[in-house]
Amino acid sequence: MNTWRVLVFLCFTCLYHGALSCPALCQCYSQRAEVVCNEVPLTEFPSENLPKNTTLLTIQFTNITSISEHHLNAVPLLQGLHLYSNNLQNISDHLLRGVPHLNTLDLTGNKLSHLPVGVFTHAPLHSLVLKNNVISKLDAPMIPIKSRLTWLDLSGNNLASVPTVLLQKLLHLENLDLSRNHLEKIPANSLKAVSKLERLNLMDNNISSIDASMFHSTQNLTYLFLSRNRLKKLPVNLLHNLHQLKSLHLDDNQLSHIPPGLLDHLSSLDEQGLDLSSNPWLCNKELEYLWRWIQKNKEKLFLPVTITCARPQSLVGRPIMSLTESELNLQSYGSAMGLWLLLAFVALAECHYQRRSIRVCPHLCSCSFPASGADVVCSEHAVMVFPDGLPNNTTRLSIQSTNLSSIVAQNLSAVPNLRSLQLYHTNLDNLPADVLRDVTQLESLDLTGNRLDCLPPTIFIHNSLRSLVLKSNLIEKADAEWFSDNSSLTFLDLSGNHLTSIPSRFLHKLPLVKMLDLSFNNLEELQPDALKFLHHLESLNLASNRLMTLKPDIFKHNVKLSQLFLQENQLRKLPANLLHSLPNLELLLLNQNQLEHLPSGLLEERKSSFKVILTQNPWVCDKKIEYLWRWLSVHSQAVWFQEEVTCAKPQVLKHRQVVSLTDSELGL
Repeated sequence: MNTWRVLVFLCFTCLYHGALSCPALCQCYSQRAEVVCNEVPLTEFPSENLPKNTTLLTIQFTNITSISEHHLNAVPLLQGLHLYSNNLQNISDHLLRGVPHLNTLDLTGNKLSHLPVGVFTHAPLHSLVLKNNVISKLDAPMIPIKSRLTWLDLSGNNLASVPTVLLQKLLHLENLDLSRNHLEKIPANSLKAVSKLERLNLMDNNISSIDASMFHSTQNLTYLFLSRNRLKKLPVNLLHNLHQLKSLHLDDNQLSHIPPGLLDHLSSLDEQGLDLSSNPWLCNKELEYLWRWIQKNKEKLFLPVTITCARPQSLVGRPIMSLTESELNLQSYGSAMGLWLLLAFVALAECHYQRRSIRVCPHLCSCSFPASGADVVCSEHAVMVFPDGLPNNTTRLSIQSTNLSSIVAQNLSAVPNLRSLQLYHTNLDNLPADVLRDVTQLESLDLTGNRLDCLPPTIFIHNSLRSLVLKSNLIEKADAEWFSDNSSLTFLDLSGNHLTSIPSRFLHKLPLVKMLDLSFNNLEELQPDALKFLHHLESLNLASNRLMTLKPDIFKHNVKLSQLFLQENQLRKLPANLLHSLPNLELLLLNQNQLEHLPSGLLEERKSSFKVILTQNPWVCDKKIEYLWRWLSVHSQAVWFQEEVTCAKPQVLKHRQVVSLTDSELGL
């Protein structure tokens, strides 16, 4: 019996010692079986005293130049290995043979130029990050057949091509990042096997063309980044199978126009989900498709005013959305016909009087007649009064860039079936309370770019109204009496006005709102309960205001919020629990504020797709910035423009990247 007790004691002592042992210069967290060696003078892998039960090992900012299978044999239970920003120049062929449970490997920011054949075949990897190395070539055998990878990041290397055979092994891949390489072309069948792909990043390459069949097998794609390439043309059916696509970035290419029909199948695009800015758009007849698409889908575009003409000279700098048919040299319905067709129409008109009368079109306007009802666009500066003779089956009316100046209920009584009304830049300075009285089916109203400074009570009480745009007016007060209780609005844009406050009661009447834009106003604070009843809110834009603080519970009831824009305010501090009620947050913009530190825990428990911008803040790089510093080190893939997150103080660290600092520099 005594012998048995001695054996048990010895075993317990051995296990206890293993659990408590820890390599010199590292920190060990026994409860979660984690070891962290961060910014310490290591030149070799710290195998000695590594706890055998370690499941997560992080070694970053050291001078380790190599790692082998022998080193990892010390941690056979390892599941996650992060070797971020060391000086690794080579890794051994059988590196992972002794870690059969490893599912995450991050080798970001090293000096790897070559990857041995079969190096990643010995572990069931789900996530592999090789970002910011100097890899110039990939060999297909480095990945096992039928790999389990769901996440592969090869961004920031020197790749000129990616073997199709390699990609065909990635049957479970959901995220592929090939941005910031030297890719010139992606072979047509490269993505044929990656049918589960959800995110594809090809930004910052040299791609000049894409095969029409490239995305035919990637029906699950939701995010596609093609920014900053050399694309000049796109095949008309390139995007036809991407019905789930939420975000498409085509900015900073060489596109002068896009083919008709290219965007017609993107039924799932998010609000502001399409970026077409910084392309040399040629504003002529060939731009007609894009011009008409923008008119109908402005809410889908990211900063539509930045999508401007590069040619001809007379239109340089003009936003495409502001152009008129005459400026694009488009022919009207009648003049587009040949003479013989026009004569035939006149002859048939005698036999079809009723049909002819329905298809009449007002002077200075253009009309089209789809089965759903007439679509009328009046965009001539000569339009001074509301157009007479509108087809009585008109469902969409757009009056833009005119000198209309006024509109009354009687004008709209001629179009009782109207569903969409756009009065864009028409010099309106007032609206009667009953102006919408006779258009009871109206769903969308756009009053962008007028001179409205106040609106009468009850003007928007119609339950049918879903989208209301009051952007770029002179409105100083948001009046709760505009709406009925429990308004049906899902989209409200009040950006670019003179609002100094938003009454809680105003927002309480909008329980179904999904997108709320209050940017470019003069808001100094939000009332504590302002957003209390906006349970469906998905996108909130508070950019370019004068906000200095936010209440800790301001977003407590907005669990569906996925996009939060707080940039260009005067925020100095943020509550630690500000975002804790936002499990679905995917995009957070905090740039251009007055933030010096972030409170501990602010950015924890974010989704894997979460992105944040933190640039142009006066970060003070002292002990208080430790939380941000550590978070940036671990979540670099979540930070856009991380290299621009730099210290403002103290002077000795000014302009240094926060993520590049050391413990000693921060006084830790």
